[in-house]
Amino acid sequence: MNDLCDLNSSTQSIGIVIPTYNRADALMVCLQHLERQTTDDFEVVVVNDGSNDSTSERLKTFQEQTSLRFRYVCQANGGPARARNLAISMLRAPICLMIGDDIFASPDFVATHLKLHRERSEIQVAGLGFTRWSEDGQLVTKFMRWLDSSGNQFAYGNLLKGAHPDWKHFYTSNLSVKTELLRQYPFDVTFPNAAMEDMELGYRIQTQHGLELVFIPTAVADHFHPTDFRQACRRMLTVGPSARHMYELWPQAQPAPIGKLKQSIFDIFLRNRWLLKPLVLLSDLLTRIWCPNPLMKIALKVHYLIGYSVSP
Repeated sequence: MNDLCDLNSSTQSIGIVIPTYNRADALMVCLQHLERQTTDDFEVVVVNDGSNDSTSERLKTFQEQTSLRFRYVCQANGGPARARNLAISMLRAPICLMIGDDIFASPDFVATHLKLHRERSEIQVAGLGFTRWSEDGQLVTKFMRWLDSSGNQFAYGNLLKGAHPDWKHFYTSNLSVKTELLRQYPFDVTFPNAAMEDMELGYRIQTQHGLELVFIPTAVADHFHPTDFRQACRRMLTVGPSARHMYELWPQAQPAPIGKLKQSIFDIFLRNRWLLKPLVLLSDLLTRIWCPNPLMKIALKVHYLIGYSVSP
């Protein structure tokens, strides 16, 4: 462990935790947005998760120039769960605000999270902010918008209509939790990929301690993560093993089985893997002019099921 920098002030109310891996450019923009917050009552801890790009050098330069109460530390690549656990162990603040290195906070983002916790000091109360696609620096395609509206990226649609969030909305892109609670319930570092380890923690807290997740639609963060159909398919291959691990740990959390008719459609491609490549090619072409389309949904689900069938 190296590159550990000291805080230059007393304890702040909120500690912002950011794991990062090979996203130096996005991380610098993320930190610049934190410099423009309407409150300075927060500290920032970044964990460089074994990046091999310019992240380490740029963090060192940033630390020398920023007015933020800022620390960073490097660890061997171990995934976001391990990185968050390390950062949380370093916090001095009683509230932990977790974001990603590709999250660009609105000016009153931190103040809005802080307001909730000042009003609701109970340890089980957590705040879920609203994450949307960034309109700056990337083209937000119809496919990306569908990922959001369908719940394949974040399931905010029903929350914006008034539904109450639960463990399935425990999104660490924009989530504030009492630090002590996270120390009692650390992230599970046994997940095979960077997927579902946050939801698993939400489920564990909700079932073992009680979790009251409050949706804060005014705590807005923009997500910079250009994504196309083929990238989404590759992502489903990594989500599948994590989902299997999640439901092996907590079988009672597993969703209802797929209906027989739908399952038979997916089985065709699972039994005949050679069909998958033309399915992806055709789906990708259709997605550019017709989104969503049935083939696209089938292709994404098949990739998930292939990943799910692989043992972690």
